[in-house]
Amino acid sequence: MTPQEHSGTHPAGPRLYGNWRAERGWGIAGLSTTATVTVFAGLLAPLLAVSTVPWLALPLAAVSVLVISAVVVRVGGSSPADAVLRRARFHRAQAAGWTELSGGVLTDHPRASDLPGVLAPVVPLDVDDGRGSRHALLWNRRTGHLSAVLRCSPVGLDLADVEQTDHWVASWGALLADLGYQPLVRHVAVTVDTAPSGGTTVREHVARARDPHAPQLSRRVLDELVAMAPATSAEIDARVTLCLDPGRATPRPPDLLASVIEVGRWLPGIENGLAACGVAVLGRAGVGWVTGRIRTAFDPDARAELTGRTDPLLDWHDAGPVAAREHWDRYQHEGATSVSWALREAPRQAVGPSVLAPLLAPGPFPRRTTLLYQPYPADQAAAKVEAEVTSGQIRRAWAARTRRDETQRDRDDRARALQSAREEAEGAGVGRFTVFVTTTVTDPDQLPAAVADVEQRAGQAKVRLRRMRGAQAAGFAVALGLGVDPADLLAHRSGR
Repeated sequence: MTPQEHSGTHPAGPRLYGNWRAERGWGIAGLSTTATVTVFAGLLAPLLAVSTVPWLALPLAAVSVLVISAVVVRVGGSSPADAVLRRARFHRAQAAGWTELSGGVLTDHPRASDLPGVLAPVVPLDVDDGRGSRHALLWNRRTGHLSAVLRCSPVGLDLADVEQTDHWVASWGALLADLGYQPLVRHVAVTVDTAPSGGTTVREHVARARDPHAPQLSRRVLDELVAMAPATSAEIDARVTLCLDPGRATPRPPDLLASVIEVGRWLPGIENGLAACGVAVLGRAGVGWVTGRIRTAFDPDARAELTGRTDPLLDWHDAGPVAAREHWDRYQHEGATSVSWALREAPRQAVGPSVLAPLLAPGPFPRRTTLLYQPYPADQAAAKVEAEVTSGQIRRAWAARTRRDETQRDRDDRARALQSAREEAEGAGVGRFTVFVTTTVTDPDQLPAAVADVEQRAGQAKVRLRRMRGAQAAGFAVALGLGVDPADLLAHRSGR
């Protein structure tokens, strides 16, 4: 998805935002560029065979019909070719044993400290932040990227006036636009982790803070409020992960130590930018804090013991699960079951600043929502939007050439592409974003209710999600917000 901030304002109404559009290329009839090339090749192959090798024309025609049908037909938003490819990859991974993890206390494994799946290359580095304290940098040994996790506390919109909200959203848009001028930034992940709480934290906090000499009426009121807390309290954790590529620095750092120093120079500027977006940065997460969050994701029963701790209570080899198994439509780990979704379509209409509140608000089941934003470098942004404008003109010319009526969706898409080009020329940022959502239950019988809860909230948030069938383990890992980007996984697949 290629987002552009758009203010659909009305003098007497609230400010709205929108103009998100998917990159389409010059594909025709709603097809991608690759699918369009495949269709044309399928049509031309039998025609060329008629004049060169006539006896091959009929077999090629039959094959072309199958290939074109597999590319053009859509079932649930996906083509049969995509579905078959996903099934083939998943069954290949199952046959190779890549979908299962089995370990134990007495298991001797040379890579026992690695997290499962696509998280295996990630290891923490305990580094000095230059301010007298230490924090964690997550080093991806496969790509060389370094990621810093910022612990945040959003202010919220409930008590903010319209002008302040507009200022926060405008500052967030300016921050994303500025990322295009920072070559080291690969992507930014905003993660909101919510889970129902049994009220233990509230009771402990009140017990510690209550004055034993307080009036009896005050103590009774507090006791009544605490008794009501278990049904209404929840744990919310917000964090921002900055993934940086030291290899983009000039000059390029010669070793890991120089890379850590170079990344440390870029972090303060981004931290200061977040302060203007209505987000209080509590500090950079340490190794113990990150380890605890990963452990609670794999083992929800450990949340009560690890939530709120910043000390290195666990070692890194304790962060991952002892056993895990990926199924086609779910992911089992440490006695819990998770289901993950990815963004299929952003809101089509202009929306308000609190549109994602239903998806981010606490619910009856643990849920983790991660927005992943990959900025385009400023020198490439103009070429990107101009290419989309040109592609829209090609589709319009094709419709006129074939005497087909242009659909209203194509007209609106071309108008959004033109508006994106105008906004980019005025200084707006251009990037690709997606959303990953994971819900976890400890009782398998509650899984249908948890799935229905997420899908209902997604509808209220005006986003369309797609269940990551055949990629549940990868979706679970990306939703953790640990510097893992599916685009990088595709780019480095050949090096696996």
